[in-house]
Amino acid sequence: MNKEQAQRFQQARELVKQEKWGPAGDILDTLVEKTADPAATRLLVRVLDADHQYVQALSNVLEDPTLFWTDEASAKLAVRLMVQNQRFMLARLFIADGPTKWRPALTTIAEDGEKAAQASYQQTIQQRLKDFYHLGDGNLMEQRHRLSDAYDLPLASFLMGTRFVLRDPFVHYLIKADIIESLRRVGVDTQLSYLWIDNQEYEVNPAKLVDQDDAPAVKAVRQAIAKQLGDTDAIRYQMASQQLDLQLMFLYPRAAAVITDPQEWATVLMTTLDGQELGDANATQRWQRRLMTLISTLAQGEK
Repeated sequence: MNKEQAQRFQQARELVKQEKWGPAGDILDTLVEKTADPAATRLLVRVLDADHQYVQALSNVLEDPTLFWTDEASAKLAVRLMVQNQRFMLARLFIADGPTKWRPALTTIAEDGEKAAQASYQQTIQQRLKDFYHLGDGNLMEQRHRLSDAYDLPLASFLMGTRFVLRDPFVHYLIKADIIESLRRVGVDTQLSYLWIDNQEYEVNPAKLVDQDDAPAVKAVRQAIAKQLGDTDAIRYQMASQQLDLQLMFLYPRAAAVITDPQEWATVLMTTLDGQELGDANATQRWQRRLMTLISTLAQGEK
């Protein structure tokens, strides 16, 4: 902030002390728009919350939720706003991504909000759950939209729908991956069945998964690509890294089981950058050929 903006911010703080929410909010809204100052954003959210403008308050939180990890009071406010707006899974993910020392208190806010919603908005929750069950209807974009709506469900209801959705052959692989990854981040400790890209069913406990990028096999592939291309061909290095990222999206959460020879995987991947056709010589080639088909389909905007 410049000197004039700092004075306006102090003026807003004085108005907040007087509980003059409207005038304070007007000043802060302008400051946030012009400066994107984190302190102004947090104070604006406090003002909107006090003025019962919960939807607008949450909108400002979601612009950058990390701004609310500065102190426990700000984190609690963010979670409470998510709960008040029935964005229950977003609240769980926000909690999971923040400092561990605050998680018990924040989780209590989320759990209490979910219990209250289950009692007061049972019909609404049931309708959202029904829509979640029909996630497989429509193309990938429509499925992403329905999944976003499903994130408004309390965790127990979301998990109930998940058990069906993960085994639905019409739900896109990437949607299933998003769901499993979200449950991993939240730390859901339960066994789930999912239908994977090879049309086989597998079991997974999200809480026991590690971040896929931390898997030794994935790290080894990235290192092999960097070693061969990182210092010699920046463009091909970027293309290979992007191709690997796309492959990992489809391989989740079984990348480590598929990439049994990281060096070979990296070599085959880099040869495809030159348009070389893949054969059936080994499992790596067969897997990458299948992945290329899936990625091509995705690029064409098809389901």
